[in-house]
Amino acid sequence: MRLIGAFMTLCALVACGDGGQASLATPKLSYNGSIPFPAVVGEAIVLTPAVSGTVDQYRVSPSLPSGLSIDELSGVISGTPTKASGPATYVVSATGAGVRVTFPLVLSVTEPPNSLSYVSPVSATVGAPLAPLSPSIAGTVEHYAVSPTLPPGILLDSASGILSGTPTEARNLAPYTITANSLAGNTRFILLLTVTPAPSGAMPKHDPAHRTGF
Repeated sequence: MRLIGAFMTLCALVACGDGGQASLATPKLSYNGSIPFPAVVGEAIVLTPAVSGTVDQYRVSPSLPSGLSIDELSGVISGTPTKASGPATYVVSATGAGVRVTFPLVLSVTEPPNSLSYVSPVSATVGAPLAPLSPSIAGTVEHYAVSPTLPPGILLDSASGILSGTPTEARNLAPYTITANSLAGNTRFILLLTVTPAPSGAMPKHDPAHRTGF
């Protein structure tokens, strides 16, 4: 009778299933968000776990990016990232009541583009190739854009931010706003550019396909 009473007490504490078998709820763990979760240098984040079952402790491996930490009791990941890092998987483990469950959290840290600059002002000449102008930039850039439209013949490479080409029309000195963009933010630089006419008396380029009469 003493053993039966003890067994019934245990069932009351851990909730017996059908057939008198004791069952413990297996925790389920997850963190909501896109994959990878896009953290940004200098911006605070808070990631709260969705968990079922009894959890006593949380741990993560490997160590989270610099500036982030996990609360071992609540599982909340928080902090302000201080350094950019590519997408990586951090395994969060939750333990409790003799069970253990894990969740693979994919996290990346990007640095907003900043400190964009070009050599400026720039003087180009109609018919003369423009020496490529490369940007000086810090942070992560996904694409570049310019406004207003550059003079005919000069192009901005949207991936690299390099300006190049051979201008075909003269233009007065004017400002062109170049923007470096990413999901984390953007930065701008105002480039001053002029295109002068071709020198007087400049010889036209020879066309080898052209033939004169006999």
